[in-house]
Amino acid sequence: MIIGTFAPIPNKILCRKDLSHGAKLCCARLIQYAGKDGKAFPKLTTLVDELGMSKRAVQRFLAELEENGLITTKQRGRGQSNMYAVDKSIVIHIPNLDVPKVATLDTPLLATPEMPKLATPYRRKENFKKELEKITAGLVHNMRMPR
Repeated sequence: MIIGTFAPIPNKILCRKDLSHGAKLCCARLIQYAGKDGKAFPKLTTLVDELGMSKRAVQRFLAELEENGLITTKQRGRGQSNMYAVDKSIVIHIPNLDVPKVATLDTPLLATPEMPKLATPYRRKENFKKELEKITAGLVHNMRMPR
């Protein structure tokens, strides 16, 4: 995986009380590996290293995800990684996700449970550049050494 990326955990998974914390982390990792078709191919040793857990613990978490219908596992053969088919309702690559619309400067959106009172974008001051130059000039003036 690329360094600096993150593994999102969908609220559908995060809010489930019947899943252990390890299963949720494992699911997030599989979601990140999954392509648009929902199939992921990480080796068990890769998951063990990345999750920082024992091999047996990761196997239990994968079995837990499979019991709850979130993934299906298919063995591909000796020396090859398993194929994990992630439930398509939790795959992040599907374009029909319910993503809140972003407010524009002209039309702020009403509040939703996921967003605080009013969702408005950050407004930059019109004279931001002039203000920044004024502050910089003041700092430079204070830093000059007396002659």
